[in-house]
Amino acid sequence: MAFSEAVASMKLLQIFGNHSALFFSMFSAIFALLALSLSLNTPIGRPLTLFTTAVSALLLLATVALQFFGIPTASAAMPALAGAFLMALRAFGVMILPPRGDRSGLKEAGCSLLLSFLVGVAWWLVDPRSVPAGASACLLLSWPHLIDGINAFADKVFHKAALAAGARDLTPGAFTKVARARDIVIDKAAVMSGPDLIVTNVMAFNNEPKTLLAVAASAEAQSSHPVAVALRQLAAQWHVAVKQPDRFEPTPGLGAVALLGGQTVVIGTTDLLKQLKIDSFTADAIARSLEADGKTVLRVAVGGRVVGVLGLEGTLRQDAGVAGMSLRNEGLVPWLFTGDSQKTREALAEMLGLETLEDPMPGESAQEAALRNFQETAPLVLSLSQDRASLELRDCYPEKDGNNEERAPIAVSDTDDIGAFPALKALAMRRNLLAVQARRLLTGLWVLAGLGGALSILPMTGAPVVFAICLVILWGFARFSIADTLKRSVSAA
Repeated sequence: MAFSEAVASMKLLQIFGNHSALFFSMFSAIFALLALSLSLNTPIGRPLTLFTTAVSALLLLATVALQFFGIPTASAAMPALAGAFLMALRAFGVMILPPRGDRSGLKEAGCSLLLSFLVGVAWWLVDPRSVPAGASACLLLSWPHLIDGINAFADKVFHKAALAAGARDLTPGAFTKVARARDIVIDKAAVMSGPDLIVTNVMAFNNEPKTLLAVAASAEAQSSHPVAVALRQLAAQWHVAVKQPDRFEPTPGLGAVALLGGQTVVIGTTDLLKQLKIDSFTADAIARSLEADGKTVLRVAVGGRVVGVLGLEGTLRQDAGVAGMSLRNEGLVPWLFTGDSQKTREALAEMLGLETLEDPMPGESAQEAALRNFQETAPLVLSLSQDRASLELRDCYPEKDGNNEERAPIAVSDTDDIGAFPALKALAMRRNLLAVQARRLLTGLWVLAGLGGALSILPMTGAPVVFAICLVILWGFARFSIADTLKRSVSAA
């Protein structure tokens, strides 16, 4: 059917005379803008919404210009009708699939605009009267209404699978951040079975071990640090009296300094003793053998002289090593963060199959260490929650304004089971693949629909049908892609 016949056969309402289509399109655009107000007020989704609005306005102006130059009403109304449908379908798209900030959709929209321009040029060479209808139909049917919401749809579908795998409280965009990460920094507390430390070695140089323990436990009497708790517990078991220090000054990441009985007592790492200019050569030689076993070693100095060494260790989670291997299998390089000495870090990392970070800075957190060690990438940081009931996953990347405060977690495990996060990485990669494949499939569908409209194979009023078909394709694609994951989760339960 020729375009002139197709356009002439359209029955337009004549409530406002020859300008019925124009008024209808204007009111439709206004109502669509009201529905899109939230999208316009937030950076996410704004680019494609503004571009759609601008193109719709140009189509309305094109109708005004065509009517001004005496083009038949039915043909001149086509751009305005296309603009009305563009705005309405964009409003529905934003409502059904809220956009994500990881894709603007401007590239695909620009290609749609270029395709409609080429169709207009082609029709100008064949039949100039068919240019408005052909170009408008091509633009409307090829417009990527849902392109920036595909990731949101994938998130909705994969969220159920993530819950079944043991993750909860996923933030918008969590799957994208997990999928793009190549490194994960694991805080030592996340691989320990509990907060408790055990004092395994009390090595006094010139005094009895009980005397050394009494000094250390008394110096840490006012602290709630796990090291202090372990010292007080052993003191109670050995029936050693614990006194209150006259002054206590903790040094995060290094140790503590206390005033006990008129003497300064220092408990901490070799770095703390170096800062205080206390010779720890003998203690360091003894500490190496303990650190090689993955123990935390602290030096004890009284009155500026080292009097002994303390060795402490915790219990590693049984699944920590397996989780490290699973993370590697999913394409993540796991790094261990701990404030222990280099020997202790290397021993623990070897036990767990993890990589070791550079020497941590005094008092540095896992997120700060990740920012310092991975300045060009965006690693993940896995740490234990403050209530020690679950594990928290954070994305880590430097802010442009230099504000690198700790961010809210993008995912939280249902328990303190570290095994939930390799499954989350697998889901994120599968979800990413789904989004890419769905984007390619829908882009191809939009191009075919646009060409079908340009050749009058598809009517302009078929745009809502194409929109619905896209939703059905997305739903079927996503359900098929996670069917195996859900089946395995149910079987495991």
